[in-house]
Amino acid sequence: MLSGSRLEPVRRFIVMLCALATALAAPGLARATEVSLAMDDGVHIFASLLEPAGTPPTGGWPSVMMFHGLGGKHEDLLPLAQTYVARGFAVFVPDARGHGSSGGYVSLDGPREVADVRTEFQWFAGLPEVSDTQIGAWGISLGGGAAWNSVVAGVPFKALETFETWSDLYRALFPQNFGKSGAIYAFAQSVPAERIDPALRPFVPQLIGGENLSTIRDLLGSRSSLRLMSAVTTPSFLFQGRRDFAFDIDQAVDAYRRLAGPKRLYVGDFGHAPSSFPGPDLAHILDLSIRWYDRFLKDEPNGVDKEPPVQVASEPALPPKQKLTLANYARPPATKRVELRATARHSMTARGKVVYTFPPLRKTVEQFGAPVLTVTASTASEWPHLVAVVAAGGTVLSEGGTLTSFGRNAKRVSFRLISDANLLKRGTTLKLYLGGTSTVQNVANLLYLKLVPDDARLRVTRVTLTLPVLPKTISR
Repeated sequence: MLSGSRLEPVRRFIVMLCALATALAAPGLARATEVSLAMDDGVHIFASLLEPAGTPPTGGWPSVMMFHGLGGKHEDLLPLAQTYVARGFAVFVPDARGHGSSGGYVSLDGPREVADVRTEFQWFAGLPEVSDTQIGAWGISLGGGAAWNSVVAGVPFKALETFETWSDLYRALFPQNFGKSGAIYAFAQSVPAERIDPALRPFVPQLIGGENLSTIRDLLGSRSSLRLMSAVTTPSFLFQGRRDFAFDIDQAVDAYRRLAGPKRLYVGDFGHAPSSFPGPDLAHILDLSIRWYDRFLKDEPNGVDKEPPVQVASEPALPPKQKLTLANYARPPATKRVELRATARHSMTARGKVVYTFPPLRKTVEQFGAPVLTVTASTASEWPHLVAVVAAGGTVLSEGGTLTSFGRNAKRVSFRLISDANLLKRGTTLKLYLGGTSTVQNVANLLYLKLVPDDARLRVTRVTLTLPVLPKTISR
């Protein structure tokens, strides 16, 4: 029989499911008001203001500002906003500059967007029914970047939650100085060209083509918060996806390690492609999220800040056996290494590929973190970059790319792949695809699309794939 303390998480989960179902089924639950705010440059930002029914508490409603992703609009977040309103929070949800009904241009969470957030915060805090001290931030993807950049710029949020976002935008999009050209192109296409800041438009082809890297590094670095996070004491909960090929696990782990205040990290079943948001763990995420806001916006001593600070969810099981397994840690989990080696010699042309098939795994393991690939190769021509894709069956487990300087003499190059999490069962056969683009694995794999020169040739003599794995698997 379960004790009362052990039943409490179950009770919370049932309550959260009921609140979520009520909010999604009754979009008119909250009083919603459409507002238009003038920024200091004359641009109007459109937003929804949602407030709980009833009389505000003394001091005003504790509140949350929610920021949507690139190419989105504030209406995308209204179903989730209703869930927070149902739990006693006022919610302000704006269209970011250059998005939805708002005016202005998109400048990718630059100083202009931070100034907008500051103005929105001041307006929201000035409402008589809203607490001017108990306001939290909630941001997803681009909105998460806006939240982080606003916090490090001094916007006085009382609590922060970020979802599937970056802390170092250059390293997220240009790991090893080699751009995820397909992902960058997709991001660029999510916003009409005429809504991109004219000052940024010339950089879009350079971002996609991986050109002018020193300027690109400065541009994206100014929109990154990692270097400033050691001074952040705002209570922060970071939610990151197990399999997100845009903003991987390390983007959150690196931020988590630097934060100076109360903090928690959850790695779960959602994210950018190949995942999606929300995922099957939404009810659990909302339970954690609301408890975090209850603790730091309502000052409720609910223990959420006393629990193990890092939690990793299992891979989702297939219905009808879908069940979430959770593992708790005192810090981002340590891993062991599993090395797979192959020494067969292969040659490839510019549009060709090399494929290594490793022996079946001898035991079940759960990869967690960035695999590292070491390749020994030579070229009589040139081979300026190398792309690697690790797959099992038709599923891509991780991939990555790097600039290279191979010459006539064999040279060894090591580089990190995307930091993600995958259950690899005993008997799984991993394949390693090497080439100039990620399409060497599958024509639909569009993450890395920059071509090598037509006359490029490469001879590969040895590869070593090092997988970081959890000491004990979480998934089944």
